[in-house]
Amino acid sequence: MSETPLLAWVGIDDGERQRRMEFLGITDDDRARLEELAPFAESIADDAVERLYQHMLSFEETAAFLADAALAARFKEIQREYFVGMTRGVYDAGYFESRLRIGLNHAKTRVALQWYLGGCLAQLHFVQARLFETFAAEPEKLLGYLETFSKILTLDIGLAADAYITGGFVERSLAEAHEREADHARQALVARWRDEARKEELLSMVVHDIRSPVTAMMATARVGLRRYRKTDEPPGKQFSLIEESGSNVLQIIDDMIAVSRLSHDDMPVRLEAFDVAEIVSGCVEELRSFAHQTGQSVAMEGAHSVPARTLDRVLVRRIVSNLLVNAFRHTPAGTHVTVSSDARDGICIIRVADDGPGIPRSIRDRLFVSASERGRRGPGAYVDSGLGLPFCRMACERLGGHIHLEATGRRGSSFVVELPAG
Repeated sequence: MSETPLLAWVGIDDGERQRRMEFLGITDDDRARLEELAPFAESIADDAVERLYQHMLSFEETAAFLADAALAARFKEIQREYFVGMTRGVYDAGYFESRLRIGLNHAKTRVALQWYLGGCLAQLHFVQARLFETFAAEPEKLLGYLETFSKILTLDIGLAADAYITGGFVERSLAEAHEREADHARQALVARWRDEARKEELLSMVVHDIRSPVTAMMATARVGLRRYRKTDEPPGKQFSLIEESGSNVLQIIDDMIAVSRLSHDDMPVRLEAFDVAEIVSGCVEELRSFAHQTGQSVAMEGAHSVPARTLDRVLVRRIVSNLLVNAFRHTPAGTHVTVSSDARDGICIIRVADDGPGIPRSIRDRLFVSASERGRRGPGAYVDSGLGLPFCRMACERLGGHIHLEATGRRGSSFVVELPAG
């Protein structure tokens, strides 16, 4: 690369040199002015270089390149020659070549282009100030010198930028930036993985610590129910309530585990053929006593048989159970809950509706999201943001379906689940 003229390497021939000069408006008058400025440039060259040197030392990004004393001395020597050379009036191929070389050397020493351009601007400000001091009594000449010096400095900056680009500095900088971003992304993924692993470990500990005493309480309640079989009067009623509450706690624990596994897409799904209506009916019968305890009534409607070929019966059962328990918990006593299942165009449709006060509009858009707000009271109904509805949404999506709150235009709420029948 060093043996090849930089002009040819960058792609600047005689015609291109001329076009650049013309575009910047550098005329014979400008050349003459620059030659006139040669003694002036020589007289201020040392101060100009020293001022630039001090300016670069004041910023850590550029001071690092001048830490070596020998390199700093070489920098001052080259910079002085560069500065004086701007006013020699000869702007031929040799001049263009030298400016490209300066830009390439800066790029090779890893001086970012913004710092190179900042140094040029600092140099321009210094020269402007000294021109004002020297030629203040000759405003017309001063204006001409200022304009001409700005033109030649702009020409040099353009050539340096060409060297930066052609020399691969921009590509290297972009590649390094992309590598830094990739490294940050890798670090973030590792940190997230570790955080998720800690959460999984904590969840396992919590589940274990809660499930054992709850199971023991339920076993005690069942022993009591074998002796006191009447659940509509004490103490059988209390034992029945303890067993039901324990069952609800275990359901919540199962939801916690399921939501965690569904969010990581690692919950196994067993697809098989079964009757969805049978599963729905079984959920209704299983939870009828729960409805009785909370003061609601529940009825099953719809088709007697809804065959499905590729669904997970456990997930379907848990979706329906969650919707029923949600209806019983969050509607007042006396509410009637209706459950139906049907099939249409290859889609299994499950609907859980109630004639309660309905769900406030202010929280409808957060029903299926695990939000941090735990419980909002609306007019007449209590609706929380626990795991039940988020689990239903994630389970439906895992099965290739969806769930939504149906706009009925009447009192109450209606949750509709649509799943592919296969």
